[in-house]
Amino acid sequence: MPRAPRGKQVRDTDGHVVSVRAKAANGEGSVYAVEGGARWRATWHDGPTRRYVSAPTREKAIAKRAEAMARPTRSGGFGKTTTVGELATWWLDNLARHRVRPSSLGRYRDRVKRIGPELSATRVTALRPETVTEWQTRLLDEGLAPKTVSDLRVLLRQVIATAVDVGLVGANVVDRARPPKVTPKRPRRALTVDESRGLITAADLDRYAAAVAILFVQGWRISEVLGLAWADVDLDAGVATVRRALVHDGQALRLGPPKTAGALGHHQLAPGIVTRLRARRAAQITERLAAGAAWQTHHYDGAPLELIFTNHTGGLVQRQAITRAITTAAIAAGLEPTGLATHTGRRSVVTALYGTEGLDLADVGRYVGHASPATTALYVRGLGTRPQNTADAAARRLDVQ
Repeated sequence: MPRAPRGKQVRDTDGHVVSVRAKAANGEGSVYAVEGGARWRATWHDGPTRRYVSAPTREKAIAKRAEAMARPTRSGGFGKTTTVGELATWWLDNLARHRVRPSSLGRYRDRVKRIGPELSATRVTALRPETVTEWQTRLLDEGLAPKTVSDLRVLLRQVIATAVDVGLVGANVVDRARPPKVTPKRPRRALTVDESRGLITAADLDRYAAAVAILFVQGWRISEVLGLAWADVDLDAGVATVRRALVHDGQALRLGPPKTAGALGHHQLAPGIVTRLRARRAAQITERLAAGAAWQTHHYDGAPLELIFTNHTGGLVQRQAITRAITTAAIAAGLEPTGLATHTGRRSVVTALYGTEGLDLADVGRYVGHASPATTALYVRGLGTRPQNTADAAARRLDVQ
């Protein structure tokens, strides 16, 4: 006898619809017969990818699908249960670790920790724009600066971009959440030519006098200064070769490559720098004799290395030691020390050479080791006489009386 037809809707005693027969849950996919009814296929969505399994019966196909959905998929070992924290850790170890400098990796590791336990435990597939917005608001309410929250958001965006790349999700939801408003900082300080000279002279009493002079005459990064070895300099020719940098990877100091390729290569040293390096070499010989067996040795790329700037026992130097030397010298020179640090030298050199001396910006960038003149332009803190010089040139060549 034929079965009586039934409607697809199932209602309770009050007539309300409580379920719909043969309708799968959202994201579950479908179950249908194939091969003329000999097998059943069950489908589901893994991010943007539609996957399926097949079995002899409908029930076995559903069970097989449930088992497959519970396992990590072929998306790099990720599945629907992968959390933001798990993906961030994978991103650090497999992508960021081989693409950024050790110092940047240290910052990234710190930012991953600061994402917070709540968001870290959230499944990547469950992340929504409102989730990201609420997370940003929570961090701001906890007292983090808008710039810090913005940096954390950038890292989260990179992590979720990886989820898109491996097919775990179809779009980066971080792009659909507005970033916090960041108020631009006041331009950082740069010294005038006379102030820089006074600072360098006052620093001559410090054991790191040559390092301070290199910062405020050559305009190098402090990491490049502290990574310089005696084998890198030819004092008779007045030439130094930048090959490495001393950076902090978030856990310890280590030698590694410079920040940009623009810093690599030969650099002409000013005569005053050569004089101070000779004094530094004599002082280090005395320190080494005094330390005896306690003197520390260093290696880079498997070869022994004699660094120019070390502590009293040959150990690596923290950049804070150079900052203290700059502060002490500034006070001795009658300068306000607030805002002075190792990078002040770089800004001061760029401003002096471009704004005061009127040199070509690209040439100034090559002198301090920038990869692009656009970066050098960001370091200019004053145009000096350039506007007036330009106006005078325009008047001479273009004006009609």
